[in-house]
Amino acid sequence: MLDASDAANQQLKDIAAQRQLDPGKFLRLAVPPVWTGDGDFGIVVDDRGALDTAVKLEGRTVLLIEREVANQMSKSVLDYKVTPQGMGFTLDVY
Repeated sequence: MLDASDAANQQLKDIAAQRQLDPGKFLRLAVPPVWTGDGDFGIVVDDRGALDTAVKLEGRTVLLIEREVANQMSKSVLDYKVTPQGMGFTLDVY
């Protein structure tokens, strides 16, 4: 299962609060072909699917990941840090 750093968890929590997500809507870690933006992944707002894995913080779901994607990222860490492009989410794969 994907791990998330404290900084990433806090940022996900802040994004969800700022966006005031509708009931049943969650943040999702999306990869191509679902993700069509810059980079290898992105965070989007989506519905929970039957094959999703939930990343929880303080008992609350802060991020959904499709189970197949989560299995492929079992040795990865989602972080939020300064990059050459500025502040942003990173995915460190080990």
